[in-house]
Amino acid sequence: MSDDFMQSTAGGPKLPALKFAKVGDTHTGVVTEVTKLQDKDPAGNLKTYDNGDPRWVFVFTLEHSTGAANLWVRGQMTKAIREAAEKAGVQTLVGSTLSVRYVGDGEKKSAAFNAPKQYQAKVEAPVKDASADMW
Repeated sequence: MSDDFMQSTAGGPKLPALKFAKVGDTHTGVVTEVTKLQDKDPAGNLKTYDNGDPRWVFVFTLEHSTGAANLWVRGQMTKAIREAAEKAGVQTLVGSTLSVRYVGDGEKKSAAFNAPKQYQAKVEAPVKDASADMW
């Protein structure tokens, strides 16, 4: 994929964050922007992997039924969205309709952390306006 999901490094708009409080929660909207940021811990320190590589978080701005909001994408959600985009055959997510559903919890690997949330995603390519091709 060759859009900001893979390349952006700028900050995104300050909008409400979409939450997944319970299994079955789903958010759907048209992707208007994708921003790539280095992830931070709760204290504001930049996160890195053990080898020093940065950990990334993607901020998807979605236009949905109640207005614009941000979807913070990391971990397994990243994989779910990439797989859905490949299945839909899209090269860019901006303009596409994205649906993400919280489907359950993964294996809890540490007593210090909650089990990781698991997601399914669906991407629908933007509808091409064929009117320009008529002339």
